[in-house]
Amino acid sequence: MPHEIIMPALGMSQDTGTLLAWHKVEGDTVLQGEILFEVETDKTTMEVEAPADGFLVNVSAEAGAEVPVGQVIAYINESADAVQSVTTNQLDAASIDETAAQEPSLPEGSTVIMPTLGMSQDTGLLVSWAKQPGDAVAADDVLFEVETDKSVVEVPAGHDGFLTARLAAEGDAVPTGEVIAIISNEQVANPIDRAYLAGNEAPVVAVPAQDPVEVSEVPSVEAVSTKPQPNITVPTGRVLASPKMRRLAHIAGLDLNKLAATGHPQPFHAGDYPALESANRTPVESATQRVGPVHRLVASVNAASINDLVNWLAEKGLDISMSQVLACFAGSAFGIGRAVRIESLLGGTTYVSSSQLSDVLATDQDAELLVRDLRDAFIHETHFSHEPIPVMALTSDDKGLAITLTYSDGQLSSADACQLLNDFAGRLHDPIRHLF
Repeated sequence: MPHEIIMPALGMSQDTGTLLAWHKVEGDTVLQGEILFEVETDKTTMEVEAPADGFLVNVSAEAGAEVPVGQVIAYINESADAVQSVTTNQLDAASIDETAAQEPSLPEGSTVIMPTLGMSQDTGLLVSWAKQPGDAVAADDVLFEVETDKSVVEVPAGHDGFLTARLAAEGDAVPTGEVIAIISNEQVANPIDRAYLAGNEAPVVAVPAQDPVEVSEVPSVEAVSTKPQPNITVPTGRVLASPKMRRLAHIAGLDLNKLAATGHPQPFHAGDYPALESANRTPVESATQRVGPVHRLVASVNAASINDLVNWLAEKGLDISMSQVLACFAGSAFGIGRAVRIESLLGGTTYVSSSQLSDVLATDQDAELLVRDLRDAFIHETHFSHEPIPVMALTSDDKGLAITLTYSDGQLSSADACQLLNDFAGRLHDPIRHLF
């Protein structure tokens, strides 16, 4: 089934968007999550991603065009063939008449759409309506509240007039850019109030203008039955997730199916990434589930040498901190290219280890070894239990500097632990050994 590509709304008062550039040309193969085009409003510029795999067809807007919000500007089709008109190829005259008989026509007026409130947002949850069908509204009046994966926002009506149609119900998850209300210049006899109908697959439910309260207390069967459920299961077993969430999962090598197995509501968004990490965490990675004894090794070295090295580097005009030196020495003993975190009582930084001091750089990777520098603290003995990674703590003692390595069976073997501590202590005791 073809997927419509519409001009998104990047703000609550936006009526049009300028199509800056296409990243794909008609007929190109596209993958879900790839950038299709860039759009600009008076406040921001955003890259719009492909919602599905397929071929880009029926491109109807060129770069530089100003396009009304919600207008279809292209399709993603399963083949490179152009998408034919729905009215001429998918519906015959009888089905059109039948649909028209089932649904009362929507009133004329200004449309209100589900806004895009964030770069990763593809749907918004309609939390509540502030106005009832038939109510008079001003442009600045709050019309409804919408929730994204980051916040809840009050959305103004944007137009003066009367609320003659509410096309989504409280609790509906509505794609951004979809029309959810109509504001008309004049009142109508029967304002419309219904749940969001994807593709208009169910009949519209009209609300009598004279008694809207009674209808809100006793919802119609049709409106309730067409309301989408929070958890969606598709026949193919495919997990529903936004393009950004799929890209984050792919980069981190995480399995979306594991999050789906926990019963987490779909579709998944970028805000669900912490839950995805938790669902993919193995028992070994959980400190509370780790088994086996915790071991402790202690070494002592002279602290003067390492302080002399840092002072010498400063005299030579080299901007290399004590944390970088510790990360370099610990990483060289633990393994070049691995992530080592250096912490003090004031905070910490994670570095990628290198044999060259100047190549030790900060990183966002998860640390594989933790070095706690407590030399300036009053603490003189440490014993850390059930840490997720091995820990080496530096404390001051009568001999100068004590290094305590705490680890569990699942992290290091006894031989590797002895080698790690001895090598690190040797480099601190004689930095020249490392440099040359």
